Amino acid sequence: MTWYHELGIKYPLFQGGMAWASNAELVAAVSNNGALGIIGSGGRTANELRRMIRKTKTLTSQPFGVNLMLLDKNIKQLLEVICEEKISVVTTGAGSPKGIIDTIIGNNIKLFPVVPNKEIALKMFKLPISGIIVEGNEAGGHVCSQNLASLLKEIAPICPLPLIAAGGIYDHHTASLANILGANGVQVGTAFLLAKECQISPVYQELICKSEENGTSLISDKNGHLTRLLNISSEYPLNKSLKAAVEKGDLINGSFMAGSASAYLEKIESVETIIQRIMKK
Repeated sequence: MTWYHELGIKYPLFQGGMAWASNAELVAAVSNNGALGIIGSGGRTANELRRMIRKTKTLTSQPFGVNLMLLDKNIKQLLEVICEEKISVVTTGAGSPKGIIDTIIGNNIKLFPVVPNKEIALKMFKLPISGIIVEGNEAGGHVCSQNLASLLKEIAPICPLPLIAAGGIYDHHTASLANILGANGVQVGTAFLLAKECQISPVYQELICKSEENGTSLISDKNGHLTRLLNISSEYPLNKSLKAAVEKGDLINGSFMAGSASAYLEKIESVETIIQRIMKK
């Protein structure tokens, strides 16, 4: 049995756990079509996460996961909900999962941390994880300084676990390239923002559809941390709100995060169509 069949999914494809954008309808549709839908818990309260999980359960009987941003102050409360609701897969970002690993393993949860470089990947291999997600700077939102190809070339040869590639993947060709470079599966975010089942603001979706080559930029804050955003203005204050972009399409206060794949995505499609395009089944 392959590693992804052990997760109860048909395809080696994860939907990115995009904070605020991964609504229950999207997550359920992804899982219902053979991939792994993932709820983004970032910025949510424990009660909000519980409601999302329970709503998703009414829409699918298939496995789905939750993404944890480890710098969130309420991480313990979020993890309690995940355990109580018997979520089987967790992905993590923004920190090391070392502090929660005992709880994860004790509840039979399969853990897939997102890694931005070889150094952190080596640290993750020392933990009882089920696989890693290697994310290049082609991805939307907060990213590393390396592109996906260079990361895969460094990490794939030394990776003893399932390796999932993320960043710039939106169709069968980009997924196949990641596989050639050593990935065992892919994680897709931006393409799912244009799913019919994704309930982000129509303004947000239209901006992605209209995005052209070099339609996103990597913006650095004062600490050198990078964020990939749609080019919608000449200024990029990083204190803008992703929630305002997702829920209201607020062009003044919204932070419109999206990956470089935006340049090649032109229309709203069903989750089923998006998954079939990537897996080419």
